Amino acid sequence: MNVIGMSIILAKINDVLILAKLVVLAKLKLKINPDDFLVSTHRENFFSVKMFKTRSFCLYKQLAQLIIQKRYFTSASYSNRTCLSKIFLPTTKNVSNIKSKQKHEQEENIICESYRLMIRAGLIRRSSSGMYSLLPLALRSLDKIERIIDFEMTSIGAQKLSLSILLSASTWKQTGRWKSAGSELFRLKDRKGSEYCLAPTHEEEITQLVGHEIASYRQLPLRLYQIGKKYRDEMRPRYGLLRGREFIMKDLYTFDTSEEAALRTYEEVLIAYKNIFNKIGVPFVIADADSGNIGGTKSHEFHFLSQVGEDMILTCSNCGYSANEERAYGSLPLTKQAGNGVNKKPIFNFGISKNNRLIICILGSGYVLNVFKLKAAASENSFEDIQIVNDIKDIQINNNFNEIDIYIDITFQTNLPDLELFLSNKLFDENIYKLIQSNKHIITMHHGDFHNTSPGDGCPICSMSSVSHNNPLIGHNAIEVGHTFLLGTKYSEPLKATFAPETPQNMGELRPIQMGCYGIGISRMLAAIIESSYDEHGIIWPSSVAPYRVCIIPNSDEPLIQQATRNLFDLLTSISHELNGEVLIDDRTNLSLGYRIKDSELVGYPWMMILGKRFLESGRVEIHERRTRKILDVNFDEIKNIFLT
Repeated sequence: MNVIGMSIILAKINDVLILAKLVVLAKLKLKINPDDFLVSTHRENFFSVKMFKTRSFCLYKQLAQLIIQKRYFTSASYSNRTCLSKIFLPTTKNVSNIKSKQKHEQEENIICESYRLMIRAGLIRRSSSGMYSLLPLALRSLDKIERIIDFEMTSIGAQKLSLSILLSASTWKQTGRWKSAGSELFRLKDRKGSEYCLAPTHEEEITQLVGHEIASYRQLPLRLYQIGKKYRDEMRPRYGLLRGREFIMKDLYTFDTSEEAALRTYEEVLIAYKNIFNKIGVPFVIADADSGNIGGTKSHEFHFLSQVGEDMILTCSNCGYSANEERAYGSLPLTKQAGNGVNKKPIFNFGISKNNRLIICILGSGYVLNVFKLKAAASENSFEDIQIVNDIKDIQINNNFNEIDIYIDITFQTNLPDLELFLSNKLFDENIYKLIQSNKHIITMHHGDFHNTSPGDGCPICSMSSVSHNNPLIGHNAIEVGHTFLLGTKYSEPLKATFAPETPQNMGELRPIQMGCYGIGISRMLAAIIESSYDEHGIIWPSSVAPYRVCIIPNSDEPLIQQATRNLFDLLTSISHELNGEVLIDDRTNLSLGYRIKDSELVGYPWMMILGKRFLESGRVEIHERRTRKILDVNFDEIKNIFLT
């Protein structure tokens, strides 16, 4: 029989007075032996000698032990104040403690600290591969990030809306992305056979919406943004929220009448983005970037530096230059210049454009082709659709090319005056030599930078300065958390999003709207913040996005400690509106003080306040600052000074 069932039986035999007396003694915290208590109760005739001799006596004794040890009834009362015992926060000591259905993903995620800490701190739980449930404290932090974003978006005149997650294939086919998106697009059909996708991005949807509603320049500029879930069928989801199949994004789309107006909008949004990241409080880097599959003419990335970052950012400590490896340019050190590799076999890359032009790119030994640089150099050749290969046997050779374009990188011999000297290089493969020799009349040679810039290359800005010209670029792994694109008319032209200009050149003239797209990965940012800010004890939240800013830990249920805890909670929430709703009481006094302190450090509350023996003796509160791990010993009346300075 369990204790609850036993207590019901006791009530039925009219021994409620015994239970009441037990509760009173427990609240008074009198040190009493359960045997002595029951004997004294017997002497006071609270129950009969007959019952005393039965097994019921043992049940009474068990109940007395539970109550006196305070494991069954709780005597702490904090009214409607926020208490941890009422919050769903399944913290765990080790990642291995999570259920078996999640264990197969641990091996690839365990090297990522943000995943390990988010599991241990009870912020997320895995639903399926690349899909996660966000638990209450994670949502509190996400809400704070969204409020920062909402404020800055409103400040530049952006309006919030919500777009459908399930998108029709028709507009995606109009822009060509239904095909180019490849296998990362979640595709599905309804019962009628109509094709849809789960939105990985919303350029087509927002352009179609605005195109149907905007008719005149008087309705522009327009700035619309949304915050919602998106989906991408990642081949290998990893690192928890950093690379998942489901993620939360903020997307801002801007619509202007001219390129000049769109560029002014772009600069205005960049300022708003800087404000957002400054308010969040994690150091970040802004890098020149390639537009990738989104497209456009101008692009920047916002990064948090981290060893698990999948992007390489190259920066100059002298002038502040920074760029993604895909977009970075740099001057070659003397040890890397073309003449030093004259006797080494060059690197060849090949492709054929859709208008039957053969592309050959030649780099110095040991260098990697930068496809984005080559695309920029060969855009007039419809190069965007070319699949680059390393072996000429992998492309269809028919010797009926319209033209052959040879792109010679600066890492190879660049001082070749003509094609004949170029062909005299004995390191060329025989098949390549024959191919070029037989098509000399249709060959065009181009020289330039087509390789990946690497750490140690010279800064391109400093190299043009007469003061300093040899500052090497430094490489950093980084996590991309924001991206800005100046789209131009990439989407408005095919989707016919047009407007009537103020000064038309002819009757009925319509012009395509100039667009911009600006994204922030909100769920990824949550993980990236942790990845950039933790120690061996747990998460170190910036105060701006911490789930709660202060955690009060009472050492016991002593009446004086309870009252002090209530007073401290009320004091903190009243001295500053910023702390209203930001204070939490860890009232789980059934757990040891040491356990609760470690739990608080794991979750990462910026401030932890302990009310224990020291407070009873001297009226002083022990305050821990999570980021610096400083411990302050403060009089109760002086606590407000910490948060008012």
